[in-house]
Amino acid sequence: MSSILCKLGAHKWKNFGDRVVVVWREPGLLIGTKVTKMKRVYCDRECLRCGIRETRKFVENIDGTIAAAGWKQIVKDVNSE
Repeated sequence: MSSILCKLGAHKWKNFGDRVVVVWREPGLLIGTKVTKMKRVYCDRECLRCGIRETRKFVENIDGTIAAAGWKQIVKDVNSE
């Protein structure tokens, strides 16, 4: 039985899996400048209330770095259990 909070989209996430450095660019303080940001993130997460698991989608930037592009739900295979 999933929680009412999960049905409303307020999951309680636990991050796990491999850690990857993602890179993105944001506008700087001056007009026309860009600031490069980097962060180490986990690849997977799981809701502690309802058990939904998701994995992070990555895209490769032009300069060869990796950027995060959202989440993809991991579907459980009922035939394997």
